[in-house]
Amino acid sequence: MKYHLMKITLLLLLCINSSCNLIHSPEEYFDKTALNTNMLSRFGGSYFYTYQKYIKGGVGSGDFNTCEKYLKNYSIAFAERNLEKVKGLYPNTEAKPMIDASIDLYTYVLESYKTDHLEIARMIDENAAAESIDEAIKALDEKSFDRFSEKYNKLWTIAKTYAKNNHIEVKEMPF
Repeated sequence: MKYHLMKITLLLLLCINSSCNLIHSPEEYFDKTALNTNMLSRFGGSYFYTYQKYIKGGVGSGDFNTCEKYLKNYSIAFAERNLEKVKGLYPNTEAKPMIDASIDLYTYVLESYKTDHLEIARMIDENAAAESIDEAIKALDEKSFDRFSEKYNKLWTIAKTYAKNNHIEVKEMPF
């Protein structure tokens, strides 16, 4: 009886182990690791120019009526939620490089959002001189935009290959 129970347990463990690759579909891996990073594509100066258009368009609830609130309550919160989703994916052999690149990108962006971006957001909210804000944005872009682009492009190079290998249609948007 013990032998039979041990055999069933071993068989169950084997089934669970082999099904780990089936926990997430290729589309789920792609969506969570790559597609959701489209929200990060406006980084540095582009982030603030987009924000200013957003506010000038009259959109802005209490949660988003300042640049700092928008950054914290929308951009940082979104990135943190998505980073946790990516970290929760089972890293099968095929998806692991994409997962790692996504985690690297989210970590980099969040670090910048919580420091350099936040400093500029506060300048905007305090109505600092436009020249000072422009200088801070230029310094941010010089400091971190190339590294951001490198990480973003690395992820998307991996993601496009993954999508092609898994018959996932990817439509590129002209930015």
